[in-house]
Amino acid sequence: MELVGTIRKAGTFLRANGLRKTVNRLFLRFGRKKAEKRMLARTRVSEEELRRQREQVFDEPLKFSIAVPLYNTPVDVLREMIQSVQEQSYRDWELCLADGSDEAHDQVGAICREMAAGDDRILYRKLERNDGISGNSNAAAKMGTGNYLALLDHDDLLAPNALFEMRSAIARTKADFVYSDELTFQSPRRDRVEVVRLKPGFAPDTLLTNNYICHFTVFSRELWNRAGGFRSEYDGSQDHDLFLRLTEKAKGIAHVAKVLYLWRSIPGSVAEDIQHKEYAISAGRRAVRDFLREARGIEADVQSTEVFPTMYHVVYPILGKPMIRIVLDGRKETGDPKKKLLELQRRTGWDECRWTMITRADSPEETEDLKGADTLQAKDGESRRDIWTRAAEAGDEEYLLFLDGIPEVMTDGWLREMLGEAQQGHVGAVGAKLYSELGNVRHAGVTIGMGPGGIAGRPYCLWNPANDGYFGQISVMQNMAAVTDCLLIAREKWKAAGGFSEAYQDALFDVDLCLRLLEKGYYNVFDPHARLKMGLEKDTWFDVGREYGTYAWDAKIFRERNESMLKSGDPFFNPNLSLKHEDWRYR
Repeated sequence: MELVGTIRKAGTFLRANGLRKTVNRLFLRFGRKKAEKRMLARTRVSEEELRRQREQVFDEPLKFSIAVPLYNTPVDVLREMIQSVQEQSYRDWELCLADGSDEAHDQVGAICREMAAGDDRILYRKLERNDGISGNSNAAAKMGTGNYLALLDHDDLLAPNALFEMRSAIARTKADFVYSDELTFQSPRRDRVEVVRLKPGFAPDTLLTNNYICHFTVFSRELWNRAGGFRSEYDGSQDHDLFLRLTEKAKGIAHVAKVLYLWRSIPGSVAEDIQHKEYAISAGRRAVRDFLREARGIEADVQSTEVFPTMYHVVYPILGKPMIRIVLDGRKETGDPKKKLLELQRRTGWDECRWTMITRADSPEETEDLKGADTLQAKDGESRRDIWTRAAEAGDEEYLLFLDGIPEVMTDGWLREMLGEAQQGHVGAVGAKLYSELGNVRHAGVTIGMGPGGIAGRPYCLWNPANDGYFGQISVMQNMAAVTDCLLIAREKWKAAGGFSEAYQDALFDVDLCLRLLEKGYYNVFDPHARLKMGLEKDTWFDVGREYGTYAWDAKIFRERNESMLKSGDPFFNPNLSLKHEDWRYR
């Protein structure tokens, strides 16, 4: 049946995209399946390594209370879950089982009591009534005495090194909230991997758009007490609601880039088909909306996206009437700039703008009047960095937007969309989703270390726009290390980061600015709901900036200035994914 389904999907894709792209897609699909099997194999830790982990002594004692809400759990599944905890190489834990099963499933309690009799770290409590997933989870959390809590679903499994890796991360980072990568397998076969979820480091705007953290999570009991436990009104999306509140109050957040959690997919489970869980979809939207209201005082509109109903589009209200200086570098334009500019201005969704068009040094001094826009003529030999800075410093507007060309608008209100995100206090630069003149993706954020040059690359470079990317990433707001070609930023943040560095000439100065913003504690955002068409495919390189003659010099400067991140890795890119390709394949 799986093969038949694959053939049908391939036929649909073939009719829409042609033979060459279909063949490439199939090779990538089957290659990914093989890689997922290898990823499963990597979760199997050798006995020698597990023995070493069992013998390791940490400086301070730390006990994990593993909270598991039980409800009519199948017998074989229940035993597997408990055994996966008993097999942990880190021994200081207690398994807290809160049982809300009905009378027809009293075998759940019988098995728990039987296994608890042989292991005093297993704690079992039969609840007086079933209080739902949130109520039962809270009851499980209260049973334990551990200074850290861990969340485990009643039908899922932990890798044998899961707690050890979490304990090591806490010792290394002092984080009070830690999460790992995960995989989903088709029950009952652990070797039948459906998908491997390799996650980025902590990304607050990504977390608003979807619960990418999910499993496996541990956090301090003190953090849990401060943030509050699960809330029943968000059942179906209770984890998302909880993680938003926990990460907002956490003193430190760490990501363990290892698959430590095995999520069981069975018919009727959320892992199997969220499309049929309308209550979960509604709860997720409310969780994000209410979090923004309660934690940040923001009345945002939260909508489900077309990609996936539990991936959200957060539409922020605009505060005040800030003025935006829009700098368009029109030196590459070959068409009618006046016509394109008028269309661009008409569809911004924001009237408080001042426009500056950069023209070539060899253009006539008396340039044709561009309605509503000043012109700024580049000097002979003036670098792209210098002319962009000169244009920015010509005014005092609250926001700056830099466009490397005159784009064709694909979504009305694109600038208003970006401005709502740029007004958030924690946000640095905001970038749009850019397409080539042929309609393929040119820009969906920038990943540091990616590409042949190993400096900065464009993930999804020239991808078909019908593809939603790795876990829908290309279609929802994401925190990325950098954005380019269309960059909106508050002037005060631009100045705080030092503006565009004088060390650069034509390439990478905007990417370098984004990394300075990260150092200042800001997060850069790729916003796919602002869509523009800008640039030619033939001028689009996987390496950001390679189209410029000064690339070698600028890349050298970039490498020297950002050596630390190039060594440690892009914080929003999982190290188990390949930096040599744009398609987020496994390394």
